[in-house]
Amino acid sequence: MTAYRIVCTNQTGCSAAGHIIGVGTGSDAGWTAQWTVGEVYRAMQSGHTFYTYGGGARASVKPYNCACGNGSLRSGADATTANNLDSLNLCRLSA
Repeated sequence: MTAYRIVCTNQTGCSAAGHIIGVGTGSDAGWTAQWTVGEVYRAMQSGHTFYTYGGGARASVKPYNCACGNGSLRSGADATTANNLDSLNLCRLSA
């Protein structure tokens, strides 16, 4: 199975904090693929994993139910906020 690094996010303002509706995976150079939350969920169900990296630390990404009732994603808690999904850049239209 593959471990995908999430390097950017797409968000909506359906709740006070907003929530993730899509992500871009790739490397420090930028995203090479964009995924909807549904696509990430299906990949996770097939055994693939997703993570973020920042501040010298890696954080796993898991499914999350947003307060607005929609599926979203959340990064694991750790000692740095540099690898939080909310700390990543927004995905741009081109890689």
